[in-house]
Amino acid sequence: MADEKVQIIDDDEIITLFDEDDNPMDFYEVAVVEYEGELYALLQPAEEIEGIAEDEVVIFRIDSDREGEEDEDFFYPVEDESVQDAVFEEYLRATAGSECDGDCEGCGAPCDDKEENKD
Repeated sequence: MADEKVQIIDDDEIITLFDEDDNPMDFYEVAVVEYEGELYALLQPAEEIEGIAEDEVVIFRIDSDREGEEDEDFFYPVEDESVQDAVFEEYLRATAGSECDGDCEGCGAPCDDKEENKD
């Protein structure tokens, strides 16, 4: 299923962010999701980071600074769990597509009508 609100990133680009102590942390950009007019990045650790599981994604709101000569993106952690859940659900809906077998409990993506999708 193609979804224009979700861009899946396949190029293993590494994004380096800095923690509150200015220590670098490297992440792979998994996807960019548009939700309620804002852009969000789903990032996965490229190396071991304390407190983040290897297969976990972290969601950041992207804010672009277009005033300077260079386009620069700023990443802000999303602390609101309802926004995190909604952004992740958008990602799941976009990636479920052809993998969905109609068994909504199996793929984790919400289906519009579970009975309609059953075999």
